[in-house]
Amino acid sequence: MPEFQLTDIHRILFGNAPPTFLIEVAIRTALTYVLLVVVMRLLGRRVAAQFTLFEISLVITLAAAIGVPLQSGDRGLLPPLIIAAVVIVLQRLVMRIGLRHRRIEMAISTDVAPLVREGELLIDGMAKTVVGRNKLFELLRLQGFQHLGQISRAFLEPSGSLSVVPAEACRPGLSVLPEFDTPLLHEARVDGQWACGCCGRLIASDPAPVSDCPSCHQHTWTPAVLELKA
Repeated sequence: MPEFQLTDIHRILFGNAPPTFLIEVAIRTALTYVLLVVVMRLLGRRVAAQFTLFEISLVITLAAAIGVPLQSGDRGLLPPLIIAAVVIVLQRLVMRIGLRHRRIEMAISTDVAPLVREGELLIDGMAKTVVGRNKLFELLRLQGFQHLGQISRAFLEPSGSLSVVPAEACRPGLSVLPEFDTPLLHEARVDGQWACGCCGRLIASDPAPVSDCPSCHQHTWTPAVLELKA
C-alpha cells in the first residue's frame, strides 16, 4: 500500500501520471465530445428531454470527467479541470461560429422539425427525427388533443419538446386516442369519413375506401373522429 501524504502536491494535482498527460486528456476530451454529439444525434432528440443535443453532450462529458477522480485516489483533480476548460472553450467557440454560420449551428443543435401539417402526419419528418407514431400521439394527448383534425401544425423543437398550432376550424381526423378504448373511438367516429392509419390523410367514402392512400400509398383506413366534449 503506498503511503499517502497531504503534502504530496504532485499526487493531488496530477495523480500518478506525468504532467504531459494533460495534453492527452485535452485531446481525449475533444474526441469524446465529438463522439457524444454523433451518438446523441443517432439516438434521436427525445433522448435529450428538455436539453438540446449540444447541451446534454456537454453534461455527459463533464459527468464522465468528474466521476472517476472523485472515487479514485490515484487520479488527480487537474485532468477534470482541463476537461471542463476544453468543454467550455468548445461550447463558446461553437456558439460564436454558429451565430455567423447557421449550417454549423444546425449540425450541432439541429433545427425545428415539422411533424404534422393540416391534420396529416409528415412521415419523412418523423423518420428523420426518430419519433414514432405512438410517441407523437402521446405528446399530443398530453396537450389535450384527441385527433389530428384539431391540428394545423406540430413541430419538434431542438429541445425535444412538441409545439402545436391548433387548427382554426376543426375537422374530422385520425384519432390519437389509445386503440384499445373501443367505446370512446366508436362514440367519436364520423360516418362517411375515413382517415389513413399511416399518415392521417382524410377521405370521404361510404363504405370504407378500397384504394390505397394517395399520400403514403398504404391501405390502413380507419374511421375518422371528432372531438368529444366533456
